[in-house]
Parts: sequence; structure tokens; C-alpha cells
Amino acid sequence: MRHSICLEGPAWRIRPVRDEDAPFIVELRNDPALGRYLHGGAANTSQQLDWLARYYERAGDYYFVVERRDTQSPEGLIALYDLDTQTQRAEWGRWILKPQSLAAVESAWLIYRAAFEVLGLQSVYCRTVADNQAVVSFHDSCGLTDRERLTAQFQLGDETLDAIEHRLSREAWPAVGAQLERLATLTARRLRRA
Repeated sequence: MRHSICLEGPAWRIRPVRDEDAPFIVELRNDPALGRYLHGGAANTSQQLDWLARYYERAGDYYFVVERRDTQSPEGLIALYDLDTQTQRAEWGRWILKPQSLAAVESAWLIYRAAFEVLGLQSVYCRTVADNQAVVSFHDSCGLTDRERLTAQFQLGDETLDAIEHRLSREAWPAVGAQLERLATLTARRLRRA
């Protein structure tokens, strides 16, 4: 959906995805190592532009580019989607970052800020392929203790895979948010020194 949510942290920002981001999206999502646990995406820029045209018409779907503040260079993608207006709950996903990007913590903090502080949601959940131990471990390390294994959740190619669903409530957000903000600030300092 077309939206105007932009949020900045110490080193990165999230901003709405635009048509001119299509080549970047295709490049990132078609990287074999990065796309291993993702649903198939557009094979080329034209297909991605078609997907974006449909996305712009979908309500409750907020897709962002994660970019460096100092260079405005894109480093990743992240989204809030399937927003349920009755329960004020949404899923966050479509999260993918360039290799060696240090934006993981800050992009997570920013997407939670968008969910709780801008959209006023009551809860957010994310589903990760259970075999994707790096991302499951990342969510655990953020303090997301409300988690559950979901069987046969994803169909990727010929495989049916389990997922780990992590949930964060509005009540738990302040503590998790403070931890993520602290870590994002430390990462930004390290980045400035490099």
C-alpha cells in the first residue's frame, strides 16, 4: 500500500518502497544464499514492478527499504503486512539484508516502532522457517520470549517446512524496544568508527 511512514534511527532509516527500488529488490531476493528461506519472487524488474503495482493497492501492507542514513544506499527490505484491523495485529517479514550489513538490530527496532508507535498496533508476530537458525536466534536474542513452533507452515519449492512464530505485545514492547535501541546505538557507534 502506498504510505508515507519514514522512521530514522542512529545509522539507518526505513522508508516506503518505490518503483525505482525494483532492481534492488530483484537483486536481493534472487541472491541464492539470501533467498534460501524466502518464497520465490520476481525474476526481473518488469515482474517486480507488476508486483509493486498490486502491492500499492493492498490495504494493511507496509513495505519498506532499509537504507543507510549517511549514504542513502539501500541495505535491505522489511515489511508489516496482513494487518488485522479488528485485533490490531500484523505480521512483520519480507526481511532481507545485504550480506555483511549491520542493519539487523536497527531495522527490527524501526519496524517495531512503526508497528507500535505509528500504527498503534496491539501485537506483532513474525514467522521464520525453523531451519533458519540464524534468524530464529536473532529474534530470541531480542527478548522475544513468546514463541511457538508451527508445523507445516511454509511451502518452499517441493518442501513443506515448520516455522517458529515470535510474538511481541504492546505491553512487552517498552522493554524490548529499550534493549534494541541500546544495541542499535552501539552498532551505529561501531559503524562510525569503521
